[in-house]
Amino acid sequence: MTETKPRRPRFSRELPAVRRRMLIEAATRCLSRGGITALTTDNIRKEAKVSIGLVAHHFSGKDEILAEVYRASLYDDIHQQIVEARMNRANADESTPEQRLCALIQAQFSEKHFSKANLHIWLSLWGEIAKNEALRIQHSQLWREYREALQLEIAALAAERGRSVDSGQLAMNFIALFDGLWLEWCLDPTAVSQLDAVEGCYALLEVQLGPLSRLKPRRDLGSPQPAGSKSQNDETLGTPSGPSTERQTQLP
Repeated sequence: MTETKPRRPRFSRELPAVRRRMLIEAATRCLSRGGITALTTDNIRKEAKVSIGLVAHHFSGKDEILAEVYRASLYDDIHQQIVEARMNRANADESTPEQRLCALIQAQFSEKHFSKANLHIWLSLWGEIAKNEALRIQHSQLWREYREALQLEIAALAAERGRSVDSGQLAMNFIALFDGLWLEWCLDPTAVSQLDAVEGCYALLEVQLGPLSRLKPRRDLGSPQPAGSKSQNDETLGTPSGPSTERQTQLP
């Protein structure tokens, strides 16, 4: 008697959370390559190699997909640092305000976040936010959450050092400066390097808060190392010209 081999399912079975994440990643790739017009259910299911019914099962429509892509692509690393900062604040022995603030800053320079691949995604989403109420709400929530996290740590560090600082305004200025430097780096990396962006963002805070323990990014910006240590990737990234490379702001 010939043994019948079990048929292999056409589509692999994964846990719901894994499938949802897989679809979000597929949608992100579609958006990155082709912009908002490429974000269709058919393109997503082809990219993810699943049935069209599976996409409909996990997402109610395009608005929900856009909101999830926005969060996953542009705020996942930052959100993780916000959660960790909250946990560390609850246990003051685990970290200092300076350490928590620098961790939030470094989340902006993670390999996933500080990426040219995000430019097309950002441009597509910026245009959509202006006319999509659900996405506008998502953007407002995530932006305010990050600003408030920065504001808390800036205020805590200023109080620890006896400095008078408008923490809300400084947090907003930092976010605006980062966005501008990142955008210019995407458009013309000869005008602004990754290290220029790091230097500029830290310098903005140091003027009012005093010296911060900088983390010098490597090619993998998600794996920072203390400033002054040597990395085989330092030459690839380049170094800001002039004395600012090793500058520590001196304030009274």
